[in-house]
Amino acid sequence: MVIENALTQLDVHRYSHGRFHRETCHVPVETNLIIEMNGFEIVCLPCTPAHLEALTIGFLFSAGAIRRAEDIESLDLEKHEQIVRVRVKTVSGSENLRKPVYTSGIGKDVTHIAPHSGVDPERLIKNMKWLLQCSMLHQQTGGFHTAAVSIANATPGFHIDDIGRHNAVDKVIGTLLMNNIPPDNMVLLVSGRIFIEILQKAAAFGFPVLASRGAPTSEAIVMAQKLGITVAGYARPDRFTLFSHPQRIQSP
Repeated sequence: MVIENALTQLDVHRYSHGRFHRETCHVPVETNLIIEMNGFEIVCLPCTPAHLEALTIGFLFSAGAIRRAEDIESLDLEKHEQIVRVRVKTVSGSENLRKPVYTSGIGKDVTHIAPHSGVDPERLIKNMKWLLQCSMLHQQTGGFHTAAVSIANATPGFHIDDIGRHNAVDKVIGTLLMNNIPPDNMVLLVSGRIFIEILQKAAAFGFPVLASRGAPTSEAIVMAQKLGITVAGYARPDRFTLFSHPQRIQSP
């Protein structure tokens, strides 16, 4: 799936086999999305210009401004200005978002981690392979991060790309919230490394398992152990490494 307006084409000079030649090259489009909440500008997010409603909802959830999609009274996206204006019901702690200094990496407080009946290790490997092959945008440019969810070991039903790894995760969370899908029996699959901000977002939604081809940071591992999240990293065609709560990974 190629996202409309996610790529732009440029004429470039490429050096190869000892000589320069001209060719066309696709590069990611970056835009800035301004989110205004209840009349206050709270953030300007560099992002890929697609799934902007899902990004807004996922970001507000991760930030603690909403607890569910229904907490949003109105959402108006002005694409030509790249501004989304949101009215939300009063949620405890949301008043702290009235300062325009909020960054996409800060997560809200964790209330629960969803249960998982058991992750099949072979399915985990296959689903990570699927994630790394599904993004046409990444294959074309190498400039996108991809995120998806596997439910009960099934192949993911969708994936979302963005130039920012935070944004890709927020867009997935926003999509799940918009469709009222809980995190039970889910594995959050991400293409980039797992650092503490990504772990916080996963914990805020309640994902029980987080998997990546990349490495987790030491801080993310400590938080995952504390919160009860299974973290799998270094996923390859025949292996992966478990860094916390390995009991969820069970061979059938």
